[in-house]
Amino acid sequence: MTNRKPFVVKKRSVEDVIAGLPQARQFDGSLAPIDLFIGAAGFEERVLAVPTRLKETGTTIRGQALLGRYRTNPQDNALRESELRPILEDLGARIEVFDADSPEGTVSAITGALRALSGKERHHVVLDISGASSTLIFSALSSLFRANTDFQLTVLYVAAARYHEPESVGRDEPVMRWGQQDFREVGVTEVDHNEIYSGIHHDHLPGFVVAFPSMYPARLQRCLSHLGVGPLSGADESVYWVLPTTTDDEHRWRQEAVKQSLIGLIHGDADQDSEVERKLPDGRHTHCDVSDYGGCIRIVMEQIDANAGANISVIHMGTKLQAIGVALALASRPEVALVSARPEAFAARTYSQGVGHMLSIEFKELREIVQRMAQVGTLDVERA
Repeated sequence: MTNRKPFVVKKRSVEDVIAGLPQARQFDGSLAPIDLFIGAAGFEERVLAVPTRLKETGTTIRGQALLGRYRTNPQDNALRESELRPILEDLGARIEVFDADSPEGTVSAITGALRALSGKERHHVVLDISGASSTLIFSALSSLFRANTDFQLTVLYVAAARYHEPESVGRDEPVMRWGQQDFREVGVTEVDHNEIYSGIHHDHLPGFVVAFPSMYPARLQRCLSHLGVGPLSGADESVYWVLPTTTDDEHRWRQEAVKQSLIGLIHGDADQDSEVERKLPDGRHTHCDVSDYGGCIRIVMEQIDANAGANISVIHMGTKLQAIGVALALASRPEVALVSARPEAFAARTYSQGVGHMLSIEFKELREIVQRMAQVGTLDVERA
């Protein structure tokens, strides 16, 4: 009879990956020379902040600067781009543009730029998400996750100093009671299924959505109705809500605005049915800090595992830093779809003002992180 050696079976946990993730830190402006810079040609003042700081600290861009252009607000964007271009040129960049609203176009531009990097040394890629939309962030990160080129990734983020507050009513009033002149978004486009995160869905399975809401519910409701879930579809138990939290006193009113907007979407206006207890659904919502991308990974992965028998989609209208965590989670779970809807236009003049704090995240071993995420849930057999 053969004596078998004892062994232990361990399941790879998402917590093991999160524990090793780099943290967002205050950015002081100093960076190693940049081989590829990726940013957005948006209308906000903060899109100038990172290039300006890099110029002040003497950082150089040795290769391309890829700028994503949006189809919304073209005149406002072009005006800001005319300020941005000279700064990037002073840094030494060769500027190329791509369609930021096209996931395939974004992937093609970034993949081509990475292939063009020469030399055997390890390259340095910078992704400035300060003025980037969720679509641009998800598409850019997908390109970088799949790249065969060896590089270190620095993600930079600059907050706005101030976001527009309503003038027609107090900022504590629910968004549904704001005047149209106070909205930062105008209209809603058709629902988009991001072709890079298309998911693997089957007609006979029920739908389930992990939703990151914003204070403006129109785009969120358009996506929920398209997927056939949510309060207006009679399938409100098929949505798990992830609401933002923040420690920044200046922006806490926005956190409360998101909550009240979501309560309004679920229950309707308070005057319509005063008998209904207006609260968030028990067991079907949670909170995540606006800068905690690791926490977003945990939440999304938990919901994916808990609803494995459903067609799962993510609707992300949360923060830019949260999008990093969602992108890492989706990169490891190709069966999950990413769904969105863009505004037809933004209120560019009142959208945000000034430049706030700057953060950086240094992904020195991005490829290893992506591989470890893909292995979450697999089993390791070890000797006891």
